[in-house]
Amino acid sequence: MLDRKIYIVAKIFNQQGCIAYLCKTLNEARCVPGTLEALRAEDVQIVILDCPEIYSEYAPYTYIADLKTFIDMVAQLNRTA
Repeated sequence: MLDRKIYIVAKIFNQQGCIAYLCKTLNEARCVPGTLEALRAEDVQIVILDCPEIYSEYAPYTYIADLKTFIDMVAQLNRTA
């Protein structure tokens, strides 16, 4: 478990709302963003946040608890972007 919270956030530029995943391990926090960045469509933004609530430009947040589901939803964003 991490000492501090690290979230991976994905959203389509110029659209309201995003999906967010709370990393469960430091390895996830290191590896997942790079993988998503390599796979993302041009209009999809991937960011790392430590406290999503202070970044209102990404709100509303939809928190996804399962990593596989989160990656599948990012893939779906890629298809709609």
